[in-house]
Amino acid sequence: MPTEEELFAAVDALLAGDPDLPGPAERARLREAAGITQARLAQVLQTTTQTVKNWEAGRSRPRPPRRQAYQRLLEGWAQQFPTATAPADTAPTATAPVATSPGEPTPAPPAPAPAAPAPADETPPTHPAPAPAPAPVPESAPAPVPESAPAPESAPAPAPTSEAPPRSRTPHPEKAPHPRKAHRPAHRPTPPPPGQRFENGPLAVIDVEDGHVLAYCVGGLVLDVPAKSLPALIDWTLTEARLGQPRLHRNGRDGDPLLVLTPAALERYGLPTALSDEERRAGRLPDSHKAVRQLTRADWKLTRRGLGPWARIYRPAEGAKRHCVQLCIPAWNALDTREWDDRNAPRLPSMHPADLARYLGAYAERVMTPRGTAVLTLTSVPHAILI
Repeated sequence: MPTEEELFAAVDALLAGDPDLPGPAERARLREAAGITQARLAQVLQTTTQTVKNWEAGRSRPRPPRRQAYQRLLEGWAQQFPTATAPADTAPTATAPVATSPGEPTPAPPAPAPAAPAPADETPPTHPAPAPAPAPVPESAPAPVPESAPAPESAPAPAPTSEAPPRSRTPHPEKAPHPRKAHRPAHRPTPPPPGQRFENGPLAVIDVEDGHVLAYCVGGLVLDVPAKSLPALIDWTLTEARLGQPRLHRNGRDGDPLLVLTPAALERYGLPTALSDEERRAGRLPDSHKAVRQLTRADWKLTRRGLGPWARIYRPAEGAKRHCVQLCIPAWNALDTREWDDRNAPRLPSMHPADLARYLGAYAERVMTPRGTAVLTLTSVPHAILI
């Protein structure tokens, strides 16, 4: 159980907040601008080159205490190699000519200025108005009088205007509702892709390097594992690791994620690196073992096989959603050399975790049950996979 000081330290860390790291692409740009290789950076931060690659690819994030050191290094590089701001400076220059263009319409106000004299020209005709003496003006008046008579004949013109409104009524109200209906399906949520929950593959090999727990996945991906106890490792696998295999048939079930624990991982999570004679005969650890009690206190259950070379840790399913993780422990003879390896020259004990993940991943892809469950707990495998 954690002490009170550890809990307070964790709470203080949450209140302080983690420093904001630049994006993965910016991390790679700053390192390349400084002329530092990924291997050199990994050596400085006392981690692996693959971990640095994952940071710069966005597949994982650094964790304390490397996070603070990495943040400080990136801030120093950002001051030495700032990003180019030339594109931002060109934007205002483009707007400057736009501001000058309104200067050209400014001569337009002088144009209305000469229009002002135009009404002045209309005022002089008012002076000849008081001089109606010329007789031709009244003579021209009677001539327009008969022309004004046909003016009422133009009154029928309102009739076509009355016909115009119905034309405008028919198209517009009918077209208005259609775009509204077209927008409704756009707001319907789209279902997530079926394989998104298992994008990191069916299994992972858990190992410890330089005190840092890593999960080697099938496709070469390496994940940082924050779990500090066996129950926390099970929770992390089901909530964050995205491990497993989708079912092949609609009536089948998804394949449970598989964790392969190396001897270093066994020591990290309080498990023995080798079984005693009594435990080997029983094929499991006793129920009084510390790791088994931790699982029981966390409401995790074990099958009748218990915590042995092939263990299944689960909680009751919620509908179609399963909560189950399988453990494979090669140090406890989970992968029998008579069937999984070459008996005369075994290679599994010295195999790198990444190679072991590739080896078991190839088996998971080739050997499947008809209903969709990944067969990872059988004790037979073609030796061709080793080649």
